[in-house]
Amino acid sequence: MARRAATRALAIAALSGALVVTGLAGSAHAAPTSADVDDKVATWDLAAARLGTAGSLWEPAKTAGLVLKGRIAVLADNLAIKDGAAVAGDTFAGAEYAAGKKSLSVVEKWANTGWAAEPAFSTSMAKVRNVRIPLGLPGTKIHVTAEVFANCFEQPADADPKPIPPRFRCARSDVRTTGGVLVMTARPASQMTAPGDTSIVLTSTGLRFRQLVAIASSLAQVAGAPGNGAGSAQMIAMCRQMVDGAMTPEQATAFATSSGYSARVGSIDGQPLAVTADFRPDRFTLVVNGGTVSSCTYG
Repeated sequence: MARRAATRALAIAALSGALVVTGLAGSAHAAPTSADVDDKVATWDLAAARLGTAGSLWEPAKTAGLVLKGRIAVLADNLAIKDGAAVAGDTFAGAEYAAGKKSLSVVEKWANTGWAAEPAFSTSMAKVRNVRIPLGLPGTKIHVTAEVFANCFEQPADADPKPIPPRFRCARSDVRTTGGVLVMTARPASQMTAPGDTSIVLTSTGLRFRQLVAIASSLAQVAGAPGNGAGSAQMIAMCRQMVDGAMTPEQATAFATSSGYSARVGSIDGQPLAVTADFRPDRFTLVVNGGTVSSCTYG
C-alpha cells in the first residue's frame, strides 16, 4: 500500500511539473529491476510508446483554446501481458492544459488495468447527465456513453461530507461555474484500430458544458511514436515474465511474437553470439543461462 501511495503522489507531482524527466532510450538498454515506468514526455504519441502496444491512449484535437502545460506524465506498475493484452497491473497518462483561469486535466489508463495514479474527485461532484460521444474517423465512427458531472453539491464546511441524494442533479451551467468532470471509456472503432479500451477522465475549470463535451468528442487514438517503443512498460513486464517464468528461448520467442515483438538470443551461458548491431525498438535480445532466459535487453 505504501508503494502504491507513493506512485500516486508521484503522478500528482508530475502533473504539477515537479518531476525530473526520464529520457526515452534511443539504443539497446538493460531491463531495470522493477516493472515500473515513471516518465514525463512531450507528446501523447511518446506517452503511448512508453506504455506499449497492448493498449491505447487518446489525444484531444480540440482544447477550447487551452494549451498543454509542461509534459505528459506516464506511469506503469506491475503489468502482466498475455496474448498481446494486459491482464494485470496499473497504468496512467496525464496532462494539464490551461489558459488564464481556465484549465483542463486529461488523465487516462488502459481500461483493463488499474489506475497507477487515481483521479481525485470532489465530494461535491454530482451528476449532470449522460451524453453520447462520437469517436473515430468519418465512415468508421462509433458512439460511446460519457457521464458528465459538476461540483455543485454544497457540502458543510464544518462537518463530514454528506452523501449526495440519488436523484440530485447539477445543471449544465454548473459545469462552468463549479467545475466539470467527464468520465468515459473510449474504444477503437474496429479491430483494425485496436488494441484495447481506454478509461478517460476530463476535469475542467471555467469551461462550459458544451466545450467539455466537444473536447471529449475530438479525442483521437494515438498510435505511439515509431522508434521510441524500446523499453516500454509492456516490454519491461514481458522480460520479467520471461525470467520469472524460466522460459526457454523458444517459449520466450513465441511469447514476444504474441505481442507483435521479435526476440533473438544474444548470449548462452556467458558466451556472446554473433548478432547484428542494428537498432530495433520492437526486439528483445535474450541472455540465456542453463537453458532459460535470465535477462533481456531491448532494441
